[in-house]
Amino acid sequence: MKRFFLFLIFPFCIKGQFAPAAGQPGSTAIKKDSSIIVNWANACEITRGYQDISNTGLGLTTVGENTSAIGPADGNQVVSLGDGGQAILNFPQAIRNGPGFDFCVFENSFDPGFLELAFVEVSSDGINYTRFPATCNVQNTLQIGPFDTSSDPTKINNLAGKYVAHYGVPFDLQELAGSIGLDLENITHVKLIDVVGCIQPQYARYDKNNNIINDLWSTPFPSSGFDLDAVGVIHQKPVGLNENIEQNKVKMFYNSSDKNIVLSLNEVLAGEIQVISLTGAICKREELDSLNQSIALSDLSDGIYLLKINTANFSITRKILVY
Repeated sequence: MKRFFLFLIFPFCIKGQFAPAAGQPGSTAIKKDSSIIVNWANACEITRGYQDISNTGLGLTTVGENTSAIGPADGNQVVSLGDGGQAILNFPQAIRNGPGFDFCVFENSFDPGFLELAFVEVSSDGINYTRFPATCNVQNTLQIGPFDTSSDPTKINNLAGKYVAHYGVPFDLQELAGSIGLDLENITHVKLIDVVGCIQPQYARYDKNNNIINDLWSTPFPSSGFDLDAVGVIHQKPVGLNENIEQNKVKMFYNSSDKNIVLSLNEVLAGEIQVISLTGAICKREELDSLNQSIALSDLSDGIYLLKINTANFSITRKILVY
């Protein structure tokens, strides 16, 4: 029996272990107009990389400006980082560690297999940065060429750029819990660093398992490297409100026998309730209009969702498990 089980899981490991391309079942891609995005970067500092790190005489990339990465994603106005180039972004309010994903990064790929990747780091002081542990199991024995569409998002994790234009790659700050010098409730800076993509040892960049990261290279053009479109915020630090007080205004009780969730409020508030999937799709929307309100979830598939309550005075988001 044990041998039979191992035989079954082996092909799965070969095919890939991470979320697939945007639009496919199980994808974590977040569309640019998703209601879970509450803000966008409002400042960006760019350090350009070379068009071709092996031929520096070609100069640095020139496409886009720092302002191209500010505001909502559109897939058109981008800034090209070049080989090893980087961008540091700031936000109107600090990003915080909430339920599920906390922010997402948009690139401008035109094909699910045409992927230009970037490391993602965060900081709560603008000086010390912590990198998300990235995995790239894409083969690294044959260089992916500049127009190749053979990359595979199911073999990539925690690298920006694994999804096509208009779909953001999400990141969960909880993965960095325990990092020294990092305040997960006050992320003020997000840094993106182009991975170069060359498999030659003198230029290669590596994932958390010391695997060479192979992506489109060389791209000796003014638009070389990771093309940053935007960074969207999913959870941000509240301003002028005591979040604990707001959270205490609503209590939740889940009944697994009939898949109902009951909201109990300490005062009648006008507002809206949304049940949102982790990919940003609004699965259910109801008016908030009573002290005790029951929401039927029996039509939803089992899994984790976000329950968002919006009123004129505050907004609360909590993770719920439907089972």
